[in-house]
Amino acid sequence: MGNLLKAEFRKILTTKMWWALLIPAVGLALGWAWLAALFFTDVGDAIEDAINSGGINDAQLSLSSLALTRAMNFASLFPMVFGALALASEINRKTITTSFLTAPSRAAVLGAKAIVYTVWGLVYGIVVALAASLGIVLGTTGKLPDAGDWLIILFTGVLSCLLWTLLGMGVGALLGSPVAALLVLLLYAGLVGPVAELLITAQNADLHIAGLMPNGSANGLTGSTAAQLLYDQIENIVGTVPTPREREQFDTIARAAAGAPGAFAMWLSGLIFLIWTAIFFVGGLLRNNNRDIT
Repeated sequence: MGNLLKAEFRKILTTKMWWALLIPAVGLALGWAWLAALFFTDVGDAIEDAINSGGINDAQLSLSSLALTRAMNFASLFPMVFGALALASEINRKTITTSFLTAPSRAAVLGAKAIVYTVWGLVYGIVVALAASLGIVLGTTGKLPDAGDWLIILFTGVLSCLLWTLLGMGVGALLGSPVAALLVLLLYAGLVGPVAELLITAQNADLHIAGLMPNGSANGLTGSTAAQLLYDQIENIVGTVPTPREREQFDTIARAAAGAPGAFAMWLSGLIFLIWTAIFFVGGLLRNNNRDIT
C-alpha cells in the first residue's frame, strides 16, 4: 500500500492540475470573502443602529461569518472538480489499466486513491479557509467574529471541501468521462442546485426539501453554522427569548443570507451531505472494481 500511495501522490504532484485548480480557489475565496465582508459590514452597522435606537447601547454585531461561509461555499467548486478528475481522467486515457494490472489488486489501487484524495481534500479545504479568512480581515471594517465562532465555521468549510472532493471523485468514477463528470457537477452545483433550492424554498420553506439535496445540505453545513452563531450574538445583545415561530423565521432568513436556503441545522445538514458523498463515492469505487479495462 505504501508504494501505491507514493505513486498516487507522484501522479498528482508531477502534473499542473493540483495548483492550476488551487490558485483560482484561493483567488475566489479571498475575493468573495473580501467583497461579501464589505457588504455585510454595512448591513451589520445598519442593524446595530436599529438595535441601539431601541434603547440598547453599544451593541456590536458581526455579520462577517456570513461572508466567510459564502466564500468557502463558492470556492468548494474547485476541490469538487479536482476530485472529479481523479479517476475519470485515468479511465478516459486508459492509464488506469496499467495501475490495475501492476498492483496487487484493484481494491488496493482504489483504496490508495481514496486515501490520497482525502488528504488533498483536506489540503484544499485548509488553503481555502485561510484565503477566506484573509479576505474577511481585509474586508471587515467593524467587529470580526469571535475566535471560537471563526474556527467553527472554518472547520465546517474544510469538511465541506473534503466531502465535495470525494463526491466529485465518486461521480467521475461512475461516469468514467472527465467531460461528462464536469458538466454534470458544475451544472448542478453552479446552476441547477442553487436555482432549484431558491424556488423550492420560496414555495414552502417549512418542509426543508432543499436541505435534503446534495448542494443544499453542503451549503447547510456551513450556512446553518453561521446562522446559529449569528443568532447567539443577537440573543446576547437583546437578552430576550423568542417564540419558536420567531426563531424559525430568523433561521430561515439567516440561512438564506448565508447561502443555504431551506437548510437543516448544521449537524443534520452535515449528516445528509455525508450520506450523499458516501453513495457516490462508494458507488464509484465499486463500479471501477468491476469495470472492463480493455
